[in-house]
Amino acid sequence: MLLLVSCTISLAQQPSSTNDGGCWQVAGQLPHAVSTYGHGLLAAPRNAIRPANLAWELPIAATTGILIATSDDHINRHIQSLTFARDASRGSNIGLGIELGTAGLLYLGGCIHHRSPYAANTGFIALEAMGAANLVTLGIKAATNRQYAYSRNSAGEFWEGGHSFPSGHAATSFAFASVVAHRYPHNVWVKVGAYGLAAGVSFARIGGKKHFASDILVGGTIGYLTGTYLAEH
Repeated sequence: MLLLVSCTISLAQQPSSTNDGGCWQVAGQLPHAVSTYGHGLLAAPRNAIRPANLAWELPIAATTGILIATSDDHINRHIQSLTFARDASRGSNIGLGIELGTAGLLYLGGCIHHRSPYAANTGFIALEAMGAANLVTLGIKAATNRQYAYSRNSAGEFWEGGHSFPSGHAATSFAFASVVAHRYPHNVWVKVGAYGLAAGVSFARIGGKKHFASDILVGGTIGYLTGTYLAEH
């Protein structure tokens, strides 16, 4: 609710324009965004070995490895309450729905009658980032085939049937949060609300026994990077 209210206030405070920002005009940016993101993916292997990127990539990779080796199964086995797991899973879906609804509200609310081109572009970029991050996770899921946390006698083994790694909810949520935070860098409440909701959605996937902790870490990282890249390009 905090995020919805903050974004609505921000939309209302944006100056109106009659020269640009129509719904079709904003949506027309999609081919360019697809091309930009494609170039970013092609450049990813080369950029990955740059010292500035290795400074954060190595800790993320090390933490992921530690979680897989020592903590994923342990954390999952400590979640015994079916009611808690069901409520957590439902909560994560509701949170993701709020994010999608907020992005749609920014887009439609901003572009109708050219009310706020900036808000319209923010909403559309957020939707683009959410879709792009989800596509990346689908590709990795297909390649890794990790068991789901809720599977019978699951230990989170890779290439054992399943699409647990990484978490699509975490990737989608942090893609949304990253775009909104980068587009409204001076609105603390929007940033706190966006990242707080993304974290809540992500952790709820662990509580709901839908994913392991390492799934969340990698999914959230993919989402953050995707949102940041599209917001800045």
